[in-house]
Amino acid sequence: MLARRMDRVTASAIMELIKTTAAGSYISFASGLPDPALFPAETLATLTEQTLTQDGRAALQYGPAEGYPPLREAVAELLRRRGFRATPDHVLITNGSQQALDLAARLLLNPGDTVALENPSYLAAVQAFDSYEARYRTLPLDEAGMCLDTLPTLLAGRPRLLYTLPNFQNPTGLTLSPERRQRLAELAAGAGVLVLEDDAYHDLSYEGEAPQPVCSLAENPAAIYTGTFSKTVAPGLRVGYLCAAPPLVERLAQLKQITDLHTGSLTQRVVYRYITDGHLEPGIEILRQTYRARRDVMLAALDAELSDCAEWTRPRGGMFVWVRLPPGCRAGEILKRALALGVVFVPGSSFHPESGGENTLRLNFVSSTEEKIRAGIPLLARAIREVLA
Repeated sequence: MLARRMDRVTASAIMELIKTTAAGSYISFASGLPDPALFPAETLATLTEQTLTQDGRAALQYGPAEGYPPLREAVAELLRRRGFRATPDHVLITNGSQQALDLAARLLLNPGDTVALENPSYLAAVQAFDSYEARYRTLPLDEAGMCLDTLPTLLAGRPRLLYTLPNFQNPTGLTLSPERRQRLAELAAGAGVLVLEDDAYHDLSYEGEAPQPVCSLAENPAAIYTGTFSKTVAPGLRVGYLCAAPPLVERLAQLKQITDLHTGSLTQRVVYRYITDGHLEPGIEILRQTYRARRDVMLAALDAELSDCAEWTRPRGGMFVWVRLPPGCRAGEILKRALALGVVFVPGSSFHPESGGENTLRLNFVSSTEEKIRAGIPLLARAIREVLA
């Protein structure tokens, strides 16, 4: 009865875990969510009222599929600061960056096409590629991000696209080194392979500015760069964007028009006012200070509790720490014990496009307070030690 592609469409392990634990009293390191206590609710309420008062008819009306023109210009300006030669014609406003990934996959992938990507990788992107019946070629990660030793051979096989999260990667928190991102950009452009770059965490950098995006480092007319205001303003607004060559933007806009006509006219205008009224940068700085402190608390707690039996990443930004346990130690078994102790996390196997990662887990350090992190990591360590014993 269902289309064949639905055979590979399953519920997100993360969302199912969040639903399972929502009714209980848990210390949660499981979600990919920012801290709602830091959402600028009062500012957004004021801006929404101003928008409705001054521009109410247009804000409540249908709009162009490409997005609200002043917001497209504001995003183009943000992109120019990141090294892009962007104009509004290079920008498509989307319902979060997740829609940008889905539109790119729908535009480019035929059943059986190959996607090259990091292993592990962002679960929701893999789900999008699965829904278009993609196959995978994976590249491992080390402390400097994606390993490129086998990339020339992989690109010679002409994958349909190369998907990467080079800044503060979800799930590992790793960042691609400047040298590797330059080489990645040049190799992909030279091979004529499209780079789909997901930079959702760009502004959540805790040690200086984030490195320049891969897509800005080489002339590649087949590159698509995606970003979002979900991490820096509020995810409920569902305002993201992509940057690509104007002919690609035109085709992606046609797909978006089929999908949902356009991103909400009101929320686009509210985000535009948030940017142009000078709220974005101060808001980002508050997030950086708060999340940096929480990252440091989590890393210190892990150092104190697990240094003799596990390894983990030390992210320079983003939202996640990636923990690797001894071989044979299964994170699924640890989760059962952790739940009994009142702590929840995401087993790492969910983030592997094909299989593997049973001895890994992802921890979110931004959605819990420092106090909860200090209380939760010892409980997690207890669960790990019980399984190791």
